[in-house]
Amino acid sequence: MEEHLLNHYLDEIGRGQLLSEDEERRLSERILKGDERALSRLVEANLRFVVAVAKRYQGKGLAMEDLVSEGNLGMMKAARKFDAGRGVRFVNYAAAFVRQQIERALTAESAERRVESSRDGETRSVDAPLGSKTGVSLLSVLVDGNSPLADERVYNSSVEQAVEYALRSLCERDSQVVNAWFGIGQESLTMAEIADDMHLKRERVRQIRDHAVRQLKRAFKRRLAELRQ
Repeated sequence: MEEHLLNHYLDEIGRGQLLSEDEERRLSERILKGDERALSRLVEANLRFVVAVAKRYQGKGLAMEDLVSEGNLGMMKAARKFDAGRGVRFVNYAAAFVRQQIERALTAESAERRVESSRDGETRSVDAPLGSKTGVSLLSVLVDGNSPLADERVYNSSVEQAVEYALRSLCERDSQVVNAWFGIGQESLTMAEIADDMHLKRERVRQIRDHAVRQLKRAFKRRLAELRQ
């Protein structure tokens, strides 16, 4: 997250008043009954804490905007399970959720960075890197690392056809996110950039991406099996 954007975000969340213990208790009671407005109120009042935690993980593989986004997801998970009746303040309860969510995202990013894709020295659109600074390609995401295909050294036409088929199976919205994130036919974009372009929240873009990848995997495996019969 660029410095001026981070400062703007901090200004926005800094306007909210911190909650008293009694206010947390009342919100907790409403959340446990399914009140989404109470959930939002509890989370929004504690977003500054997420930023403070996220700053500790800067320089470890994810941009600040993604660290904050992941931390916010952890905060929401904590809010849904929080029971103020146990005598614990919310930030103390949520701290483990926030750290865990961020650390999981960093672990996933580190694993992606370790995967390298090489097909006879030729770079294809489906071998475009995952994000601008990683070596993970769409193909490496689609192919099961334990399958015989993963050991093949030659990029063959059936694999290419299966990937192209899978990409065509996506709806327009999912395709836009996948192409932007993996850098297929364009420069790869960050989650924040995609969110801005599509007028969506970063968390929603992440959900679309993950759903699209699952759909791509199913279509890829199905088409590859058909081509190799």
